[in-house]
Amino acid sequence: MKLDPTDLKILTELQQDARLSMRELGRRVDLSAPAVTERVRRLEDAGVILGYGARVAPEPLGRPITAFIGVQDSGQRDPQLVRWSEKRDGVLEVHSVTGGNSCIIKVAVEHVQALDALLGELIQMGFTCSTSIVLSTPLHGKKLLPPREMIKG
Repeated sequence: MKLDPTDLKILTELQQDARLSMRELGRRVDLSAPAVTERVRRLEDAGVILGYGARVAPEPLGRPITAFIGVQDSGQRDPQLVRWSEKRDGVLEVHSVTGGNSCIIKVAVEHVQALDALLGELIQMGFTCSTSIVLSTPLHGKKLLPPREMIKG
């Protein structure tokens, strides 16, 4: 799908504030509310916009420790890992990756003991793990726009 400069403006505005009314979004990108609604619907139908949600800080929710767990496996047990992850509180994301790990899991937990318990379960399942605890996040939630060759006009 080729995106034009107006599509880019829409994506930028929605990534900054997904709660904008269609009227306000249209005002910001110089379109009428019906025109911007149609554009947004087209971006949703094309799978460019996947959904809308609130970004939530883990610390106020009692989860001050964020970590990435690298899981090494042949890949044959990855479906088992995904099923386990779906059931585990604190598991935020699972990514299949290349390199030394077959998967990377992002977690947010209440204390080191909770992280240790998750690691223990993974090890009992036969996975080899390496863990990195996040100390700080100097860049978070950067806006995503398409590469230049996808932009028309």
